[in-house]
Amino acid sequence: MSEEQLTQRKNKHILQRFAKVVGVISIIAAIICGGYLLTLTDSDDKVMKAFFGSISFFCFMMGLVLQSIGSANLPDLTVPKDKIEPETEQEKTDEK
Repeated sequence: MSEEQLTQRKNKHILQRFAKVVGVISIIAAIICGGYLLTLTDSDDKVMKAFFGSISFFCFMMGLVLQSIGSANLPDLTVPKDKIEPETEQEKTDEK
């Protein structure tokens, strides 16, 4: 077997799929918060503007990171098990 065949993962891990889903949800939440932030342009409440601005930035960046984690091709680093046949009694006596 080549080294590439040993380390290439066939399917994505469940946590990678979960990260991709959470990343999409996070980007959607960022777009919603950004849209609501645009409706606050006439408001004098600077705390709410800062809150929704920071939440939309955080959600968008978190979504980008989780999307990249979910779409990465991670190697399979498990050690393959060798098929070792147990010694028979005849082989043990032959060695002596």
